[in-house]
Amino acid sequence: AGPDRKFSEGEIMEKVSVIVPIYNAGEYLRPCLESIVNQTYLNLEIILINDGSTDTSAAICEEYRQRDSRIRVINRKLGGSGVGAARNSALPLVTGDFILFVDNDDWLELNHIEILYQDLKETGSDIAVTNFTEFFEEKQSFAFHVDLSDPYLEVYTPQEWFRKQYDGRLSFSQCFTVPWGKLYKAELFQDIVYPEEEKVEDDLTTWKVYLMADRISYRNLGLYYHRKRSTSVTRVVEMEHVFPIKSIEERVTILSLIGFEISNELRAYKWRLQKHKESYLSRGDVYNYKKCLQKIKIIEKWQAK
Repeated sequence: AGPDRKFSEGEIMEKVSVIVPIYNAGEYLRPCLESIVNQTYLNLEIILINDGSTDTSAAICEEYRQRDSRIRVINRKLGGSGVGAARNSALPLVTGDFILFVDNDDWLELNHIEILYQDLKETGSDIAVTNFTEFFEEKQSFAFHVDLSDPYLEVYTPQEWFRKQYDGRLSFSQCFTVPWGKLYKAELFQDIVYPEEEKVEDDLTTWKVYLMADRISYRNLGLYYHRKRSTSVTRVVEMEHVFPIKSIEERVTILSLIGFEISNELRAYKWRLQKHKESYLSRGDVYNYKKCLQKIKIIEKWQAK
């Protein structure tokens, strides 16, 4: 068994719900949808959440819905209410045993779901994670994070997985944070809600899903292609939205309460405070600059003792 394994005739394939939040995806939507409908894993429920797109996205969604009976399209009001709200509107509609997220301008290796499903089943995990390859739109070039000659599979407890999140190698920290590149047991999302008022919602949410799991598998293959554009959310919003203070304050609190090791989190918290302080001051936001400065001064005072 492993990445090259194929399904045998008559083998039961459990249903995987693929959720794609869509907003003005333009020319990138077709390659994204093609990579989903052509997956080697066939038992899919594909939920397209058109979040009020004003371009051709709605028409493309409708075209694919008419072509493939596995596709359902949910159209939200024009103008869009954000990717968090789009995910929240999709979760109650899920009828699959597993959930997978895809961003509307990214695409999948055609065996992406099959490999993640096999990894999850073979290791008895609740979440199967894979690495990803970045594609830089402006340069038309790829950035590969993993060595294809070493497609190892490892299994972690949530405690062990949290220790990996600040590992700079292989883009682990981004693998840890993003919702995509993962196959989740659907039951993990029973009480999960994505924030709807935030510009970037994954850093506030993905770690909570891990804590609902008991075992997490990681496959060292780049099975997901993440498109980097100059207009990507994480390229155009401020530092404080990409690395929110609120998220790490929540994480430190909850991880302390459940007895996890938090020294890495505390280091990251101090790093974020410094970055936020610089970002706020550079934009003349003195109120929030002072709020960060106050926390930094308190920490420095007591750590100096």
